[in-house]
Amino acid sequence: MAKLAIALLVAAPIAQSLIAPRPLTRRSALRAEVAEVDEEAPPPLTDAQADAKKETLEFLQTRYFFGRVSVYLGPQYKPLSEIFEPSRKDDTTAIASVVVPTPLGMVIEESANYRGKIEVIDVVPDSNAAKAGIRVGDILRGTTGMALNIQQASEEDFGFSVGLSEGTKQLAFLPTDRKNFDSVMNALQSNANRGEATLVFERVVKAAPQ
Repeated sequence: MAKLAIALLVAAPIAQSLIAPRPLTRRSALRAEVAEVDEEAPPPLTDAQADAKKETLEFLQTRYFFGRVSVYLGPQYKPLSEIFEPSRKDDTTAIASVVVPTPLGMVIEESANYRGKIEVIDVVPDSNAAKAGIRVGDILRGTTGMALNIQQASEEDFGFSVGLSEGTKQLAFLPTDRKNFDSVMNALQSNANRGEATLVFERVVKAAPQ
């Protein structure tokens, strides 16, 4: 049986690079200290940004799986449109994105039910994850993250779908399917300095047809 470890996510050294090697971990508790943020008022959100910035998960129940989702990247950027394939072939799941303040307060591990996916196995009561409507069994399909060099990350197949300038680092979105678990953890915990992460989840929302 693979060894399981719990890791506490701390802001300062971890956010330096999303591709730095870390000890092998298969399960991690997502808690992070939030760094001080600029007190300058952010610009008002556009309609598209406001629509993409969901503070609680909202899964639509449609007849067939609909995999398009808008990913909120902050008030400075246009939301990113991402398309996901379903993890199941019976049209029982749905995709949704949510903006969650850090620390998150959930535990994830490599899924035993969906190969190559990351699954939520625990949610801390009254945590930011709980308030966002995240549940045990939700499949993490993507997360925002910060990287120092998006081109290098892309060359090493880190898998970022977009890179946006934010100071000396790059804000990016990482689809998590079939990604190295430690790389996913690095991306998640790198959101600590920003104070929030945009996460994309898949959930079973209806019974399979008879």
